[in-house]
Amino acid sequence: MIEMAPILTHRAIDGGNANLDALGVAYVVVAIVYTLILSAELYLLYRHRLAFCVRIRSIKVVFAAVSMLHIYLILVLLVYPQNGLFPCSAEFWVMSVFLPSGMAFFQACNARVLTAYESQRRLRRNFLEGARKKRLSFTPRGLYTAFSDLDAASKVYLGTIVGLIISFAPALVLFFGSRRFHAAYGLFGPVTDAVQCRRGAEWVPSIFVQLFWTAIVGPWILWKIRRINDVHYWAWQTRLAVIAGLPGTPLWMAFTYSKLPAMVSLNKYFAPAGWFIPSLIVCQQVLIVIPLRDAYKSQPRRASISSSTEETLSSESSSISKKSPQVVLSKELKPKASMQALEFSIEHSIEPLIAWTASREFTAENTIFLREVRNFKKKWAALRSVTTAQRRQMFTDASLIFFTLVNPFTAETPINIEYKIFRSLQSTFATVEYDPYMPSDSTNRSQSPVMRENVVCPWEDTLSRPASIDSDTSTSSASSSTRSIVPSQFTEEVFDAAFESIKYLVFTNTWPRYVEAELSGIPFTP
Repeated sequence: MIEMAPILTHRAIDGGNANLDALGVAYVVVAIVYTLILSAELYLLYRHRLAFCVRIRSIKVVFAAVSMLHIYLILVLLVYPQNGLFPCSAEFWVMSVFLPSGMAFFQACNARVLTAYESQRRLRRNFLEGARKKRLSFTPRGLYTAFSDLDAASKVYLGTIVGLIISFAPALVLFFGSRRFHAAYGLFGPVTDAVQCRRGAEWVPSIFVQLFWTAIVGPWILWKIRRINDVHYWAWQTRLAVIAGLPGTPLWMAFTYSKLPAMVSLNKYFAPAGWFIPSLIVCQQVLIVIPLRDAYKSQPRRASISSSTEETLSSESSSISKKSPQVVLSKELKPKASMQALEFSIEHSIEPLIAWTASREFTAENTIFLREVRNFKKKWAALRSVTTAQRRQMFTDASLIFFTLVNPFTAETPINIEYKIFRSLQSTFATVEYDPYMPSDSTNRSQSPVMRENVVCPWEDTLSRPASIDSDTSTSSASSSTRSIVPSQFTEEVFDAAFESIKYLVFTNTWPRYVEAELSGIPFTP
């Protein structure tokens, strides 16, 4: 007896039984495999969370963006296998909450590069500028000024919250008012099956929210970072991701509402929301792969540069004593990635290094700290004897450096030093109060922070004052005031441990990149 060939059932996205054919299984396998890959990548990223290229991106924001986008991506991949088994109402809320929120957090990650760039520019102009704050005035003009003073990432965060609040209200009205999501009640819309439920106009507002982040905020960030060419490829990461996210919304709308036979036929096997998948994958991968690559790439460089230090120190020490500073810097030191080359640069020509770190590496706070400590020691170590007023001024100068560059609670971009060193500095400056706000213009000057002896304020740049000011008070009162504020162990060497720590950090991270850029001959425009 001849057996008949089994009848092949034509499967499609029609709201019927689950599609567990070869295509459906392939969608499930892809979803599982990609989830495992993404989990492994996030684990590796978490392992390297202390690396600068990861810390600067904010790992919490990266995890939030990747997770929200992945929830929507998996839902899209399972549309064909589930064939409408996933409730349409649940998908509506995923579309209205997770996709816009994911894109918002993603753009917040991108906005961080602009925030870092603006912060570095302020540091290079005047490191005290970023530490200065204005008191909030609860007036329309005051609130507008406060919003204008926010950095790019904070503006995106605030926009995310406001956008979710604004979009949540229409989503509630559309969900409870439309009969597409529930046949028992509603004010408008027809009662439909699982397929037609996903094609109504109720879905458009959530798409327009997503379009706002990709087509408006994204290009705005691209325009603002157009001149950035950092060594961490952060700007290129942003460009790739934003450009990849642009086609998703137009394609979704075209395949959702088009009546063309070819598009309708393709929709039976590939959900219209699937056109978001390429952009979602690109957005996720650039947030993970590029910083991971940078983290792994920096490890052998640090090892190599450290091993070559001892070999070059002896050969360079003799040449430094024989040549002029300009000749040595251009012909001997720059081509050699050694600690002595870095020390010579710090002592004689640190401004090019500061400009490079601010524009390319976003670590200008480290080199600025080295410069300020160098200037601090030159200013005060040259004095043979220090008066009580000068000692008080020395302590004020040191306090200003500590609160604006070292203290993570007050500095806009603090340096990264060991906790033991920080605790020692924190104990030294424990008697000082830091007031970052603009002094009041009131006539009562006794309350102005610059008039109180135990307060330092970044609005008054005491670092530019000469070290030879005279005391305005009597010797006895000045002595007692100084003893009560300035610790007895305080000297001009207070920052020596932090200086050595940051110098080694610059040597193992920044200096190799800087030397490579100099040797490659790549033109640098700060």
